Amino acid sequence: MLGDTLKIAFGELGQKEISGSTHNQRILEYQEMTGLNFGNDEVAWCSIFANWVALQANLEMSNSAAARSWLTVGKKTTWPQPGDVVVFWRNSIDSWEGHVAFFLGYTKSNKSIYCIGGNQDNEVNIKTFPLNTILEFRSLTDNLAEEITIPSGYLRKGDSNENVKMLQKILLKLNYSPGSADGIFGLKTEVALKEFQEANNITIDGIYGSETRQVFENLLNT
Repeated sequence: MLGDTLKIAFGELGQKEISGSTHNQRILEYQEMTGLNFGNDEVAWCSIFANWVALQANLEMSNSAAARSWLTVGKKTTWPQPGDVVVFWRNSIDSWEGHVAFFLGYTKSNKSIYCIGGNQDNEVNIKTFPLNTILEFRSLTDNLAEEITIPSGYLRKGDSNENVKMLQKILLKLNYSPGSADGIFGLKTEVALKEFQEANNITIDGIYGSETRQVFENLLNT
């Protein structure tokens, strides 16, 4: 979800390259977790950061360290929303070089936009970019867009199966955060389910059963 995308990105503000042979371990983590591992923090890492954020938010990734790889991810949009991806050209519009970041909004003059991204002056920060350097805005494709089936039966902490994964996807779709939809009913899933139950005035027990199922059906079938 795009709100999560910005929340995740803002949590990394200030992560910065370290000059010399020492490297920022957090930037190396971005590489390791996305599989785009170069072993140093001096490689161009804007797309690596974008991939890491998308991974954490359970959104589509480009799986490439090239900024322009994001031109094939999600859907092109002319009406960007906060959290959408912005792909820029760099040095030449016809070259392979570029930059990628997350859209925040337009400046007061409407001649530039604010973005949060990695490898902006060698760190994660907020920066303005002129409109004439934009290649495309891209709305990421949510991995939760697939058809959702409301699980039957009862599910509780400790369970691990496809029904749990579907439960997690429904919670994510309804803006509750059980972590990633990995099919493992752990503490985060239990907490998210309790939050949903409390918000919908049903028994707060962290167990998925008939009462919760009925509310899901009412919300998702309207």
